[in-house]
Amino acid sequence: MTLLLPQLAKAAVDHSTWDTLLRRYVDQDGRVAYRDWQARDLPTFAAYLKTLAETKVEGMSETEAKAFWINAYNAVIIQGVLNGYTAEGLLSRKRLFSWYSILVAGKKRTPDEIEHEILRPTFRDPRIHFTIVCASTSCPKLRPEAYVAERLEQQLDDAAREFINDPQRNRFEVGRVAVSAIFQWFAQDFTEQSGTVVKFLLRFVAEEKKAILESFSRDLQYLEYDWTLNAQPGQRIS
Repeated sequence: MTLLLPQLAKAAVDHSTWDTLLRRYVDQDGRVAYRDWQARDLPTFAAYLKTLAETKVEGMSETEAKAFWINAYNAVIIQGVLNGYTAEGLLSRKRLFSWYSILVAGKKRTPDEIEHEILRPTFRDPRIHFTIVCASTSCPKLRPEAYVAERLEQQLDDAAREFINDPQRNRFEVGRVAVSAIFQWFAQDFTEQSGTVVKFLLRFVAEEKKAILESFSRDLQYLEYDWTLNAQPGQRIS
C-alpha cells in the first residue's frame, strides 16, 4: 500500500533565496546595506523576483498565501529603493507606494495594492502591520529572515511583540502613552479584532508595562513618523 503524503508537505513557494539575502544585508536593527546589495547580489535578487512574478497563488493555503504576500511587499519595496526611490517626502511616498510597481503573481502591483487590496482585506490580521516594511526609520524593523508558512504564527507574534515594546517606536510611561502612528492610521484593523487599540496592545506589551497601559484613561498620543530611509550608515543608493 502506497502512503500518499499531504500536498502541503512542500512549500508552495521557495523563499530561501530571499531569506539568504535578508540575512546577508539586514542587520539586527532592521537596517539595510542597500549599496552592497545593489553591487553584489542584483542577479540573485532578480531570480527571486522572477519567482514572485511567476507564482500562482490560487490553491495556496491561507498561511502560505499570507507569507507570500508579506515577502512580496517587502521585496517590492527593496527593489524600489535599489532603483532610487525612498519614502522621504510626500511626493516620494506617492511614487514609491502608489505608482512604483513590479510583476507579482502574474500582475503588476504596487506596494499599496499589495497592502490595501490583498493583505489587509483578505487576511484581516493586524499583526501584518508589523511585518511589512516601508523602508523608513519609524517602520517596523525589517527582519533578517523570510516569512515562511511553517513558522508564520510565531513570526507574526514575535514581530508584534518586538515592535510594540520598542521604546523608539512606542512609549509607555506613567501619565503618558505615546504609540506609533500606525495605530492611528489603521485603528480600525486593531479595534475590529480586539475592541480597542489599547486591548490589542495589551496582548503583546511587556508585563512591566501592562499596569501603565491598563490604568491609562486618557486618549493615546501618537509619535511623529520618521520617514528617513532605513539604510545602514554609508549604504544609501547614490
